[in-house]
Amino acid sequence: MAEIKKLFASHRPSSEGVEKLKRVRLAFSQLIDVLEAECPMSRERSVAVTHLESASMWAVKAITHNDPNAVVVTE
Repeated sequence: MAEIKKLFASHRPSSEGVEKLKRVRLAFSQLIDVLEAECPMSRERSVAVTHLESASMWAVKAITHNDPNAVVVTE
């Protein structure tokens, strides 16, 4: 498959990938809880949470796109 198509394909992670995703999502969730508890409601907290959301999405992509046992669906 052409590499460019792989970028826009859907990736179903393997069972190992699913476990990695669970751990990463838990870590991001816990960090959000800390930010909400320790940072006052402000523009800065909102920006921090937005960037954390972006980091979370990139982490998920890193796991799913680099899982050698993932199923890549291009349709």
